[in-house]
Parts: sequence; C-alpha cells; structure tokens
Amino acid sequence: MSEQTLRSAPFEIAVSDGLKVRGRVKTQENGVRKPIVVVAHGFRGFQDWGFWPDVTDRFASRGYYTVSFDFSRIAAKEEGLDDGRVARASTQSQDVLDIEAVIRLIGEGRLPLQEEADSNRVALLGHSRSGGSGILYASENPEQVDAVIVWNGGPAPAKSSKEPDLTPVQLAVALDYEANPERFDIASRFQELSQPALIVQGDSDSERLLAFVDRLKELAPHQSYVSIQGANHTFGAVHPYEGSNEGLDAAFEETAAFLARTFQPKAAV
Repeated sequence: MSEQTLRSAPFEIAVSDGLKVRGRVKTQENGVRKPIVVVAHGFRGFQDWGFWPDVTDRFASRGYYTVSFDFSRIAAKEEGLDDGRVARASTQSQDVLDIEAVIRLIGEGRLPLQEEADSNRVALLGHSRSGGSGILYASENPEQVDAVIVWNGGPAPAKSSKEPDLTPVQLAVALDYEANPERFDIASRFQELSQPALIVQGDSDSERLLAFVDRLKELAPHQSYVSIQGANHTFGAVHPYEGSNEGLDAAFEETAAFLARTFQPKAAV
C-alpha cells in the first residue's frame, strides 16, 4: 500500500428498464491526473466479492483512478424486482450496456473525484464472463477504451435454450446469446481489437477456458498472454476474503506491469 491516503466515493447510475448500476471510485487525492482502471466482476460475483476490495486498493495505491461497480442485476435482486426483470438484467447484452453507462460517465467527467482522472487513458479489466463483455464493448467502442485485460474468462455462455430445467436467468442468458451469435463470437471480437490486450489465465481453471485462451492465441498472437501456475478460476481467493496468495499476487503484478507498459509513455493531460 502507498503511504498516501486513498479516497473512496460511491456513485449510482440509472440505466434501462428501471435498473441501477452502483459503484465506487478509489484514488490517491494528489492533483495528478491518473490512468483509469475500470474493473468488472464475474457472473456470480459482485464488486465487493473476495479479492476485489483488495485489488482495487492496490491499483489505486499504484497511482490509478480505480472504478468498480455492481452490474445492474445486483441492484435488481437487492431491490426485489420480479424474476423477469432480474433475468433480463442478467444477460450479456445488459452487461455491455452497464459497462457503457460507466464509461459514458467517465467521458462526461461525472464520476466522483474525477479531477484526479485522465479520461484519455482508460483500461477495462473483466473477470470471468465480464472478460468477454469487456472484449465486446472495447471492440465496438475502440475510441472509449485504451487497453483490455481479461482475468480467467471470455467465452460465450455454454448452455443452450433447448436444455431442460433452465432457470429464468439461464434461459434469458441463452436466448440473448442465440439472438446475437455473431456479436457474441468473443474470439472474433478479440481478434478485431485495435487496443493492446492482456489475457491472464490460471492453468488450473476449467478446460473450456483453457481451450478458449488457446484459440485467442491462434487468432491474435500479437496480444499478451500470461499463465498463472496452479491458479484456479478465482486465483485461489474465496469469499469471505481470507487474504491474498501467490497466484492472485502474480495476476495483479502481471496486470500492473502491462498497464505500466501501456500508459507510462503517454503523458497525462
């Protein structure tokens, strides 16, 4: 941790269908405009899950204006919205809309403490499913995102809408993908990225994700790839958080090094 005190401030954004995105910024308050790191949790997570408070503290302490948020499905559940609205809020299409809402506020200078942020330098980090959502958003909005990082994630949903006994959320997610198969071809979207990207993948994660990373390497060999030895889908972290470990530390340090390479040569405005 830096000796400088970190400031933290919450924000809330109204998005479509009465949904809300709630988030938090963390930064050193020193009058220096900093690169922005937007972190997005996975499908089963939330912004305060496990390692995220620690990881966002670390990024802020390293000199980044750090933005975390709950996807709108979290507020939908917390506020007791009906099952249909929660299901619609749980699709990957809604993930992308939520990311868009956060990035839009950055561009408009409307997040808290944004005098500490350089909106011309934005990195998007997604874990698990939101890694794919981040790739999709960045491929469709190259002028809004300068770097993409994926932690253990990326491919489209595995379930088909034809499978029996799907929950409303599982059905909504599957139908969303099946209505947009070309858009959600995440590997092709990754190949199209004009921005530098880093894929950080635990080598003890699922075979499906390991195979997906191999596919990305074939399609985009110019991008950066890191394998974390012995790390599972959450880099060994659990919730409630029990502290860091070698795998999580390695994932963070590889990401910090990538961000330094990406942003250091470019002077803040």
